[in-house]
Parts: sequence; structure tokens; C-alpha cells
Amino acid sequence: MNAPHQSAHPQWRTRVALPRDVARPWWWREQWRRNPRLALAFRAALAAALAWALAGVVPGALAAEYPYYAPFGAVIATTFTLAGSVRDSLQAVGAIAAGGLVGMGVDLLPVTGVIAIALAVVVSVVLAGWHRLGAMGGWVPTAALFSLIIGNPDGSYVSAYAGLTFLGALVGVTANAVFPPLPLAPAQSVVRRFRQTVATDLGELADLIDEEELPTLAEWQREHASSPRERAQMHAAVTEVGEAAHRNRRARRYSGSIDALREEARVLDRLGLVVTDLADLILGDVGAGRVDRSEVLAGDSGARVRAALRTISAALENTTPAGTADPHVSSDETPLSSAHASDAVQDARDVAPRNDDQILYDGVVLALERAVDSLARVERTD
Repeated sequence: MNAPHQSAHPQWRTRVALPRDVARPWWWREQWRRNPRLALAFRAALAAALAWALAGVVPGALAAEYPYYAPFGAVIATTFTLAGSVRDSLQAVGAIAAGGLVGMGVDLLPVTGVIAIALAVVVSVVLAGWHRLGAMGGWVPTAALFSLIIGNPDGSYVSAYAGLTFLGALVGVTANAVFPPLPLAPAQSVVRRFRQTVATDLGELADLIDEEELPTLAEWQREHASSPRERAQMHAAVTEVGEAAHRNRRARRYSGSIDALREEARVLDRLGLVVTDLADLILGDVGAGRVDRSEVLAGDSGARVRAALRTISAALENTTPAGTADPHVSSDETPLSSAHASDAVQDARDVAPRNDDQILYDGVVLALERAVDSLARVERTD
């Protein structure tokens, strides 16, 4: 009997490379700290399960028929902040109640079918824009259509829909209160990313001084369109941390880190504006084109401005109280700091021209000094 046919092609097994420290408890704690969405998922799962169990003991036929609205409300209420949890819960229940009333109102009119659907959507979409409902306003049209299509004239469906959602929301808020979230590590990561972006932009401006043909300001802005987005993300992340810290017992232990993060975000925001000013001075139409940048930033003066820009860019890699510097950057030399950057800017000032080009050069040096002043605010000096 012939032996079973064996494929001439070997079957390769894919090996998944695991982190070296995956078996260590501290590694898992660090992953938990850096990924608060894991904790959010567990809180949401716990809240949804409890809400479902509670919905099972609520009296009434509609509660037994639509128990899934309770875990729905629990998931809505489980957010990264306690204040956000309460706000989203109230807005969601308000949106559902408003949509339900719209559906009931349209049902009372002498219209049916397509016209009724269209009328309900028109009214509910307008109501969804009410600022009081915030991000939850999108549930108004959903609730209006549900109420119109599967609701009943006496309004009991709307009451069950809003009531069970509110019950689940209470469970979600309670879960957030018992296990308060504090998304500090993700905010540090966002600030770190913007910090690196600012450093990179400064380095690129330094490189441009050597170029014979400079890009236009519009071209620079298109190539660096990510900077405004990252600045907005930084603001949102730091605001979320501040909101999460409100009435959060865990926040007391991290109060120093939170304050340092806020200060660093404010400083990096100013540094981002300095980069914008420098790009405008170097690439824009300052003085209606009367100033020739190729002459102002040529020779020794351009070399010193370039050195100042690169020093400030490198100094942004230094450690900070908020812990947002890149921890993987290492060097055998002494790390550059705001003191080195200040010396480099002073060197640039020492060769400032004393002619009609003064306004441009002074503007560049002033922007550099603002950058150094901001940098010194977020540097660890201990």
C-alpha cells in the first residue's frame, strides 16, 4: 500500500513574536495604564450585564419585551470621565424622550406612510441640533422613527425606551463612580507626539535656511497640515484628563503629573505658534517683499539662526516633569537644554544686522527667544 502523498511544499508555521517581558506582572500593569480603553471595556461590560439583570426584574410587559434598552443606556454612560458619564446619560435620555415625542406627535396627525416618515425625520433632525443635547443629539431621529414605527398611541413604548435607557445609564454612572477612570497615559502620549512634531518642524526650518529656493508659505502649511490637528488633539486629551480628575479620588495621587502635563501642553501650544511665526517670517511676504531673505539669512547670521533652531529642536528631546520626552532617545553626549538654546540665540543676536533688514532678523530672533523661554518652562532641572 502506497504511503500517503506528502506535499512537496512545507507548511510554515507563523510565529508571533511576543514582548520579552510579557510574563512579568509589571508589564501587564503598564499596558493597563497605557491603554485605558481596556478598563473602559471591562467597566462597560460589567455595567451592561448588571443593567440587563436589573431590567429582568422591572415590572411591566414592555420592560420584559425591550430589556436590551437597559444595557444600551449602560454602554452610553460608560465613558472616560465621570462628568462625561453623567452628561452623556442625561443628553441621551433627553434625546430619546424628544425623539419619542416627535414620533408620537406625527402619529397623531392625519398622515401615514412615506409622508409620516419624512415629517418625523425633518422635525427630529432639526431637534438633534439643539446644543443642550450635545453629541447625543443624533439619537433624536432614531428614537422618533422607533416610536413612529413600533410604538403605541398611549406612549408606553416611549416611556419604556427612555426609562430603561435611564436605568442602564444609572448603572453606567455608578460603575464609573466606583472605578473612576483617569486617561493620563494616553494624554501624555498625545503631548509627546506634538512635542516631537514641533521639534521636527524647527529642524526643517533650520534646513530651509540652507536652501537656495524656498517653498512658499502655502506649500509649507500644506506639508505641515498635521500640526494643527495634533495641537487640537493635544488640547482635547488634556481637557479630558482635567475633566476625569474632577472629583476623582485617584487624581490626588497623580496631581503633580496632571499639573505638569497641563503646563507642558500650554507651553507646547505657544511653541507651535512660534513655529508658525518663524515660518511666516522666513517664507512669508514680510514688508511687501522689500526684504531679501537670501541676504538677511546668509553667511554668519544665517548659520547662527540655523544653529539656534537645531539646538531648540534637539533640546525638546530632553526629559520633562510631565514625562512626555521620547524615552528611547539616547546620546553619549550631554543632552542639549534650554540653556544651550539660549546661548545659541544670543549668538544669533550678536550678529544682528543694523540696516533695513533689521525688522526681519529681529523678528526671527524674537521668535527664537520666545521658543527658548517656553522650552525652559517644561524642562526638568532636578
